[in-house]
Amino acid sequence: MLQQTGVSRDQLREQIRQTVRDAQIAAEQAAKDAAKDADREGVQSGREIVIGVPPTGNPPVFTGTGVQINPENMIPPQAETISIAFFITVAAIIIGFPIMRAIARRIERGAPVAAPIPLEVRDQLTQISQSVEAIAIEVERISEGQRFTTKMLADRNREASRVSPGQ
Repeated sequence: MLQQTGVSRDQLREQIRQTVRDAQIAAEQAAKDAAKDADREGVQSGREIVIGVPPTGNPPVFTGTGVQINPENMIPPQAETISIAFFITVAAIIIGFPIMRAIARRIERGAPVAAPIPLEVRDQLTQISQSVEAIAIEVERISEGQRFTTKMLADRNREASRVSPGQ
């Protein structure tokens, strides 16, 4: 890429050094201007402006996007939430997959087919059904006989009550 722009490495280094020098001079000038402004506003003179220097140890790393990354704390705060969600998802898949498979197999099989009734049991049920119908007919005859008897007794009592008062 340097060959395309026609700039050598030494020239590029010199340009970077010059830019850093210009920035230092501008910072010193800004500090002097700030001190003059502070004196005009009644703030005590002799006060120095301190430009913070990163602590010793691992210096912060600046990415191309302007985001500062501190090497001592490389794990972002959202990583814990994301990892918990990941493990919960994996657990749900491990537990849920066999359950879903079992449900799918059950649906695929359909409703269980009823076992056919043996011929002997069918004959016995038919016989019981006929017996119950015969009993119902006999009970109806008995109840008809009771109604007739009750009606006869009621008529007899009425006739007896008409004849008794007149004598």
